[in-house]
Amino acid sequence: MRAALYARVSTEEQVEGYSIDAQRRAFQTLVQGRDWIAIKEYLEEGRSARTEDISKRPVFKEMIADALAWKFDVLVVHKLDRFSRNLRITLEYFDKLLKAGVAFISINEQMDFTTPSGKVHLALLGAFAQYYSDNLSQETKKGWAERRAQGLYCGLLPFGAMKGEEGVPVPDTWEIHLNGRQTCNYEGLQLAFQEGANGKSNRQVAMLLNAQSYRTTGSHGHNPFSTDTVKDMLKNRFYLGELPDGKGGWIKGKHQPLISAELFEAAERTRERNTNRPKNIRSDAKPCSLSGVARCTECGANLRAFHGANGRIRLMCNTRIKGGNCSQKSAYLDIYEEQLQAYLEAFHIPEDESTKLLDSYQHMTGSSKDDKAERAKIETRLERIKDLYSWGDMSKTEYLAQKRELKRRLVQLTPATADVALLDKLAQFLNSVAFAWREADQEHRNQLAHRLFDAVWIENQKVLAVTPRPEFEPFFDMEYRKVSRDMLQWRP
Repeated sequence: MRAALYARVSTEEQVEGYSIDAQRRAFQTLVQGRDWIAIKEYLEEGRSARTEDISKRPVFKEMIADALAWKFDVLVVHKLDRFSRNLRITLEYFDKLLKAGVAFISINEQMDFTTPSGKVHLALLGAFAQYYSDNLSQETKKGWAERRAQGLYCGLLPFGAMKGEEGVPVPDTWEIHLNGRQTCNYEGLQLAFQEGANGKSNRQVAMLLNAQSYRTTGSHGHNPFSTDTVKDMLKNRFYLGELPDGKGGWIKGKHQPLISAELFEAAERTRERNTNRPKNIRSDAKPCSLSGVARCTECGANLRAFHGANGRIRLMCNTRIKGGNCSQKSAYLDIYEEQLQAYLEAFHIPEDESTKLLDSYQHMTGSSKDDKAERAKIETRLERIKDLYSWGDMSKTEYLAQKRELKRRLVQLTPATADVALLDKLAQFLNSVAFAWREADQEHRNQLAHRLFDAVWIENQKVLAVTPRPEFEPFFDMEYRKVSRDMLQWRP
């Protein structure tokens, strides 16, 4: 007989120490005693057997599929409630096993459910398993109600609180070391409410907590703070010494307030004010001049625009917004625009150098005898890296970097079709772009930025470098008498 084991333990049973290893040992003893062959062990941890949705129990689903494919002759469980605590699921899937010719053994009940009497016992045990589960749920609810009546909190404590004497919540003053300093989660909690009361949005509070390396607590583990977690924290009346009554309201708890009523109400007023702001205050409400081209030099992420109530636009690194590891500081957009204005004003092509520029441009983009072979080689390479990326053998970052470099080389191989008129037109555009940038609104500045640059690289609140579009790259690469190389930086 080819035997398979299905072993399960729920999250609650894991906490109580109910071991899957014990179920495995019992299975091995049974297999050896009956001289069977152990084919496979299906082990499922942290899953409840009460649900009717089998997709929530992927290992159970896999086990049933293998049974229906007759990959084993007998299914063994340590106890019937390991299989299911739902009567309908128990009966439905045992019927499938029996029709597939797969026997079933429950070690604890010591019963073979393939016999007529065994089927009767199966129905009875399945009913009792579901009764136990339903009764456990009711008893749990009664226990929570009793704890609320005693003024005690039910469940895992929120951020900034820990259990004190007799289980009464107290401030979490357990010392932790973050960024080389000694602090505690209670200080992080006070910081969140204080900044919320000072006018910071939920997102800004989350960014501040993450920047100082605070992490969430509770059932979701230690994760960076998000807008939603901060929102839930700042409106949680648990911090005022209250408890949820289980009916949508709040009752007085046994614990003392962790946050003063004045500070809590101030943060609440700020939250309501931020919630009721006009829609054009939201992030990325309208494209700004550098939308889509501003990039962080530290992590390479895009910079996002936030339209403030004072009318000024602030750019922030998208990685840092999401709680990632990036120390790039934010700054107002107009600071970067002023730097670009000076950059573009210094970028000047004298009219009397048109002939020299034409010669240089033709030299840069001119064709040679080997151009055709080189072009074929580059195009083949482009197809190759595209395949490598689609097959998963190349990362997205590496693929984009190589693709851009190959595209740049193709542009340089383009046969020289430029004439004086075309060159003059390009030079005229570059000479007038500073004036156009100064006079344009945000939307038109964005069009100019996209026409000139693939990226504008930001570092420490400064425009560090630009990546020009391929058609303008020869101009940016050339040295002009009136423009220093410090002014014409280009990041590959």
